[in-house]
Amino acid sequence: HEAVATGQLLQSHHVNGWPLVEGLRKVNAFRALGRHNSEIVSAQKPVIDVIVCYCGRGERVDWIKGFHRLPWRDEDRSRSMKARVALRFYHKCGSSNEVERDAERQQLVAKWGLLFHTVEVRYVDDLVRADDCSAYLAYIVDRYHDLPEMSVFLHADAPEHIPTLDLLMDTVYAGSRGYLPSDVGFAHLAINYVHHDCPGASHKCEHKEAYEVSRLWRNVFASSIVPSMVDGDLNAYCCVQFLVRRERILLRDKAFYSRALDYFGQTAASYFALFPVGKVVWAPDTRGRTPCQLAMYIWHVMFGEEIRLPRRHRDPRLPLFMRMLNIETEAVAEAKLGADGDDGSGLQVT
Repeated sequence: HEAVATGQLLQSHHVNGWPLVEGLRKVNAFRALGRHNSEIVSAQKPVIDVIVCYCGRGERVDWIKGFHRLPWRDEDRSRSMKARVALRFYHKCGSSNEVERDAERQQLVAKWGLLFHTVEVRYVDDLVRADDCSAYLAYIVDRYHDLPEMSVFLHADAPEHIPTLDLLMDTVYAGSRGYLPSDVGFAHLAINYVHHDCPGASHKCEHKEAYEVSRLWRNVFASSIVPSMVDGDLNAYCCVQFLVRRERILLRDKAFYSRALDYFGQTAASYFALFPVGKVVWAPDTRGRTPCQLAMYIWHVMFGEEIRLPRRHRDPRLPLFMRMLNIETEAVAEAKLGADGDDGSGLQVT
């Protein structure tokens, strides 16, 4: 700032200071995207699928209207949503009666059908409760050979898990218009970043679920090497609301996702793996859907991200509007410990 104020901006400031050249490159790239996508034309197939893990038992999903217009904004995005975004309910609590299922399906399609390119209701039946794990995996298995450019996976109570509806709605809108950089292959949209390595703790760091997570990792990834929870190898966001590009999903073959779906939803294997011996399904684990709760820290790895996921505001691939929201107070302490540079003087937000 002093160099700019005194007119003494040098080449070294560009090299060692703020990445101005890189920033200008991105701005020009976005301008080009804007020219290319200035006209909203209905796509033959959706650009983005929004997948909602849904139960229907009193769940309120009126927040979905925010994709069109947020109450505190004047902007109406209905044309883009209708032209380029599909809404797909993956229903986890369907009636055992097919007539009742069909009636609920028709009700949901009638309510949302005019607002999106496509609306689908797909029932997913688990042998043992698997929640979002079987919903998300069933979607991938269903559409593996017909995926849109991007898929956004959400819970029916998504507003409880994201910092603000603005982040979700702006991300989907930007993706539908082609404004998300191509190197954003995966982006978590959740609010709570979880450290498993106990930063700043004076006591020895222990992780009570290390055994269960190691079993889950080996079974899902067929790996003989397991990341260390206490070393922070699986630091990531809770809970699983995220965007992923088609190319990232296709890094793994369909058989991988079919095996994972079978592991979590079509058999009790994920529950058996919580115990060293025997084949036990403990009732408290089903109420807490323990296997899928533990799996929230592996989705980013499944889709090709580094094992240790950074906080959003520290990910230079993301656009500023995704980075500037939800900088948690813990990040201040991390900055003082050098997470944002040696001087610890401020947070990295650019």
